[in-house]
Amino acid sequence: MTTTQTGRTPRGIRNHNPGNIRRNSDPWQGLAERQGDVEFFTFKSPIYGIRALARTLITYQDKHDLRTIRQIIGRWAPPVENNTNAYVRAVAEATDLDADQMLDLHDFDYLFPLTKAIIKHENGQQPYTDAQITKALVLAGVEPEAPSLQKTRTVKGGQAATAATAGVGVIEAVQQTLDPARDALMGLAPYLEVAKWLLLAVTLVGIGVMLWARIDDHRKGLR
Repeated sequence: MTTTQTGRTPRGIRNHNPGNIRRNSDPWQGLAERQGDVEFFTFKSPIYGIRALARTLITYQDKHDLRTIRQIIGRWAPPVENNTNAYVRAVAEATDLDADQMLDLHDFDYLFPLTKAIIKHENGQQPYTDAQITKALVLAGVEPEAPSLQKTRTVKGGQAATAATAGVGVIEAVQQTLDPARDALMGLAPYLEVAKWLLLAVTLVGIGVMLWARIDDHRKGLR
């Protein structure tokens, strides 16, 4: 699969077909009604073009058992019309993967960087956001791993608030324990009071983090 450029915008970008998938009888999702390029497909949007790229790579693995960058690029960009070795080196460097490493293209962590690297090599640029590529891969049937709940900002904020609240209780318990000896330990009281207020401040910060995270996630369309 090769790329031809006219003017400033690469052909694959103009066609919303950043993998430069050649026209054939495949009934791809999201094909544009008007196919103005006689050699390469034109898609309605980049999302569908990236999806087609990803589905092609997945098919290479499932149907042809091609599981390394060298094997995949050898079929994607055969030597008859490409400098395949240079292509392999570029993709391996861009993905930080060994050219002969076994990959699982149903794994988002492999498919995502491989897709980005191919787009860059095919077009000389990679203009799409991570969100666009992720959406395309999800449409192709490969989703990113859901983040652990324990690692979310909301939970971290809650943990901070809980820990701080518990700390306030500890300070108050210490003060109550010291009541019988209050006269002898009056010098400690100011420090205990300061510590209590500091822990309350941490509680408020933790709650603020939780609220901000939920608002930010809602703004981004996350649930």
